[in-house]
Formats: sequence, C-alpha cells, structure tokens
Amino acid sequence: MIRFENVDKWFGTLQVLAGISGEVRRGEVKVLVGPSGSGKSTLIRTVTRLETIQGGRVLVDDADIASRSVDINRLRQRVGFVFQAYNLFPHLSALGNITLGLTKLRGLSKAAARERAMEELARVGLTEKADEMPGLLSGGQKQRVAIARSLAMDPQVMLFDEPTSALDAEMVGEVLAAMKRLAAGGMTMICVTHEIGFAREVADEIWFMEAGKLIERGSPVELASRQAGSRLGAFLRKVGPA
Repeated sequence: MIRFENVDKWFGTLQVLAGISGEVRRGEVKVLVGPSGSGKSTLIRTVTRLETIQGGRVLVDDADIASRSVDINRLRQRVGFVFQAYNLFPHLSALGNITLGLTKLRGLSKAAARERAMEELARVGLTEKADEMPGLLSGGQKQRVAIARSLAMDPQVMLFDEPTSALDAEMVGEVLAAMKRLAAGGMTMICVTHEIGFAREVADEIWFMEAGKLIERGSPVELASRQAGSRLGAFLRKVGPA
C-alpha cells in the first residue's frame, strides 16, 4: 500500500529523515514511536507531499507520489490525514465540516452528503453533536469529528499525527477507542503516537525512530522480548508504563 525507499529529508542543514525504508501492507497498522524531533511526523507527512523529500522515493500503490503523472489532490482524497490540532473549520458545524468535502470534491448532492456525514458521525459516536459548532465541542469530540471527516472521503489509508497529544487525559480514551474500531475493521493505518499502550494493543508492527533514523521495528511481542538493552527499551522507561 505504502512503501518508503531510502527516504532522505533536510530542513536546511539539518537532516530530519536519513535513509528510511519500510512498507505498510493493506490492512496493516503501523505505529511510529520515539522521542520528539525523531522525524515521525515528518515521515508520514511525506505520504501526501505535505513534506517533499530530497532523496529516495515514497510510493502509494506502487506509484511514486513525486511523479508528474500522480494527481496529488486525488491522492489526498485516498489518504486520510488526522492532525494534532483538529483543523476543523470554526464557522461550520460538525456536520458542515464533513459535508463540505463531499459536495465540493466528491460532487455529492447536499442530501447525499448529509446522509453520508451522519453515517460517519455515528461511527465515531457523535450523531447528537451534528449541529454543534466546533467551539462548543470538547477536544476529544473535535478530534472524532476530524476522523469522521476523513473517513467520509472513503480513504484507503488513514494517517494519524499524534491525534491525542493536544487532549486532556480524560479525552484521550474516546479518540483511541475510535481508532481501535478502525483498526479492528481492517483500515490501513499509520499512527504517530506516544500512547504506548495503544501501540502494544493495536499495532501489527511498531517502528521506533530516533534522530531521523528507523532504529528498531517489529511486532509488539518481538520488541518486548528485546527491550531490555535496546534504545526502544530506554525510551519506554522514560515515558513510563502505559
């Protein structure tokens, strides 16, 4: 589904991605962990060309996304992206935030868009908040609306960039629960998170990144067996049990 081939990225003279290679198969959940500044968010942003790369290739369904033949707007419809800060339109209701893309990009009628949006709000447990404005929603509710908005576009893969980092502790659980339901339903996902418990429960494979490099990778069971003397083990001891 997604393949990284020796991906390099610089911000000026600082190399933030160094020779990253790996693949995400259809239906898999990859969870990226590591200290802040390790390149995790930058890596997933390369999938939709929110960040360009200076070396290597990023492929989606075997198509090099840097190729002129790739329609980047169409690609971004196929790859849902949920950001840390929700990115909802403040002047639109929860329902309006979801129907906008359906009418403008997918060409659905207002009635069809509303029906689809309500389906996705039900999927994240927010049907009763359809007409609420973002300013009246909690952080967890805003993030679930953002997830519903991405799902409404029928993405083939979902990217999550630390979706719980801006939330109070009591709101984290509701967002992680929505993500767990997606994973259980077979959605292809790449998640950047510090929620180690979520990673252990949901991930098919965990990627540990540090200083722009992919240091360790493996299933939660595999990584647990070799944590003691590893950099991942040291990182987990710092962040504490989860």
